Amino acid sequence: MENLNYLWLVPFSPLIASVIIGLFGYKFLREPLAGIVAVIGVAIAAVASVAGFIHVYEVGGHYDLKLFTWLPLGDYNISVSILWDPLSALMSCVVTVISTFIFIFATGYMRGEPAYPRFFAYLSLFVFMMLMLTLSDNLVQLFFGWEGVGLVSYLLIGYYHNKRSAANAAFESFVVNRVGDWSFLLGILLAFTTFGTLDYLDIFAKLPEAGYWTITIIALLLFGGAVGKSAQIPLHIWLPNAMEGPTPVSALIHAATMVAAGVYMVARLMPVFASSSIALDTVLYIGTASAFVAATMGLVQNDIKRIIAYSTMSQLGYMFAAEGLGLFGDGMFHLASHATFKALLFLAAGSVLIGIHHILDVWKMGQLRKYMPITAITFLVGALSLAGIPPFAGFFSKDPIIEAAYHINWVIWVLLWLGAGLTAFYIFRLYFLAFENGDRLDPHTKEHVHESPWNMTIPLIVLAGATVVLGFFREFFLEYLRPALDPRAMSNSFVPEETKKLMEEGLSRAHHVHVPEDAIHFMIESLTSPLGILALITAIGGIFAAYLVYQKKVISYQWLGETFKPLYKLFFNRWYFDNVYYAIFVYGYYKLSVFMWKLGDRFIIDGIVDGSAKTSVWTGGKIALTQTGRISAYVLQMTLGIAVFLGLFLLIK
Repeated sequence: MENLNYLWLVPFSPLIASVIIGLFGYKFLREPLAGIVAVIGVAIAAVASVAGFIHVYEVGGHYDLKLFTWLPLGDYNISVSILWDPLSALMSCVVTVISTFIFIFATGYMRGEPAYPRFFAYLSLFVFMMLMLTLSDNLVQLFFGWEGVGLVSYLLIGYYHNKRSAANAAFESFVVNRVGDWSFLLGILLAFTTFGTLDYLDIFAKLPEAGYWTITIIALLLFGGAVGKSAQIPLHIWLPNAMEGPTPVSALIHAATMVAAGVYMVARLMPVFASSSIALDTVLYIGTASAFVAATMGLVQNDIKRIIAYSTMSQLGYMFAAEGLGLFGDGMFHLASHATFKALLFLAAGSVLIGIHHILDVWKMGQLRKYMPITAITFLVGALSLAGIPPFAGFFSKDPIIEAAYHINWVIWVLLWLGAGLTAFYIFRLYFLAFENGDRLDPHTKEHVHESPWNMTIPLIVLAGATVVLGFFREFFLEYLRPALDPRAMSNSFVPEETKKLMEEGLSRAHHVHVPEDAIHFMIESLTSPLGILALITAIGGIFAAYLVYQKKVISYQWLGETFKPLYKLFFNRWYFDNVYYAIFVYGYYKLSVFMWKLGDRFIIDGIVDGSAKTSVWTGGKIALTQTGRISAYVLQMTLGIAVFLGLFLLIK
């Protein structure tokens, strides 16, 4: 245990960097010092994470380090803790290592920005929140980090707060995520009511005591939070507009951190989800639908960042599908692989934007390979990985999920298979339009196109190299994760025997799936088996179709749009999710508010106030008619009044 005392550096070194930049950034640490401090903070976290990763590999086991008591609640204390096991070690390495390269890239990308220190203070705070989420051993700390990344993502997406579209995008992201977080919080409260604790290990131990439907409801409520955070259907609508933030923010949020939080949470609470087949099925169906629908929406986007953003939503769907199939190790390996090549794609897109003065429309690009060769080659590596072409990382992490789906549920397999083909098409549509094809650059822009500086190209080269070699470590990562994600390899101190039996029932769906774990063996099988050949032909076919349409122009894209106009309109309008939500929740709420205003404010409240006044005026007017000014009339009125009172007195007596 004492050998891991340095692990506090993993979450807190980025926090310290954020505080230093926040306090002294504008006075003492302006550009480039604020960026350097941020890079040092996250690099220290990365070194500590890798050291802890190696320790777990060599020694094994899991370690629950209680740093300090946060909330004492009678006999129950909520601590700020670090749960260090293969799963959290891998996720911490993914977050910190990828973030380090994004931070280095950002020092060049954000050069000259007036709020340079503020950007890096937010960025460092974001990584701290993500690591608090990753390393928690209880649901309260998890929720703290969960809400923290939501808050800081709001600040980062709205970084250009003077720009109305950025402010609106930040607000939309914040509101939509609150819907998922409401579900997540209900799940936490129900878990505490059911188990009397919020610590993971205690919850895992008490799972056999809870009823099946209680576990199912808890899992579904928690998954509702994951749906919002990871931009899955139906809470995905915030995703494209989140591209309003600076490109390093897009890379950080959409590669290694916030959107991956939902996938990680499901894996972290795997005993809960594996104890309910209904929960696993829900994860599977939502993930598969998101993977396919996002791929169709990516086909018709023209904004370079939005195309890559929809690929993120789609690939997260593959991760959730893997978890729903019971293949949690494969889901986490795809998370690590995807973080690498997706960060590469976003940063390469950022390099393009710097080179052409932030033009986002791919139809205004072209022939950039001549001007930005490093950016073009590294983007091509990321695109090949996303398309699932061997020997790049995406092939070794995504294709096993598709193959496993074939053995479990053929409908799921068809959708994932189609999604893979569409992915290859749209990412190479982007590549050909931006880096090849005709030269459509504005003459003024063309004069200033240039390759990015070293602090932007070095992260691209390193990430491209990692994308090439990472897939060959598939067996290593699956074996490394086994003690955290395979009930048969879990220690009884982590998950008791009774809980393991409960989990085995839910995970039995994957028992007859035999996908080779060794990368070379898997690649050979994929290149020789009908299923693997079909997947490879589909990916290559998608690339070739994009080549024919957008490079060689053998087929007119205008003709395709007209021929398949209903589909084009469906995909371009994002399956009308936004229209439906605006009709129901925005305009519907507005109309309801107007109705309630008319009913409650104008009719009831104003009616009472104005009605009282009008009644008083009317009554006064009628009474005034009796005031004639003649003494005889007053005597008559007094006589009648006395007579009435005497009559009442005699009746009562």
